Amino acid sequence: MNTLPARTTWTIDAIEEGIAALEADGKLLHLPLALLPTGVREGDVLVVDREEQVDASTLRIRIDRAATEAALQRSRDQLRAMKPANDPGGDIVL
Repeated sequence: MNTLPARTTWTIDAIEEGIAALEADGKLLHLPLALLPTGVREGDVLVVDREEQVDASTLRIRIDRAATEAALQRSRDQLRAMKPANDPGGDIVL
């Protein structure tokens, strides 16, 4: 039974030794980097379209630059919100 919907999104969590770790619907997938679009980076959001034929399935995977930038902006906003206003940054002195 095929559980991949006709369109889904994957987010690249990490790339190491030619393997991409992807978050897809709350699950972690590992795919060879060669199967993904050239130039993908950690943090990229990918749109995956699946076309089902009688004997095969075709996946079209593309980088969604707008969704990637939106996700990165949300992360920046979260980090900014977590930093106390009186934190000067720098090393911690104990």
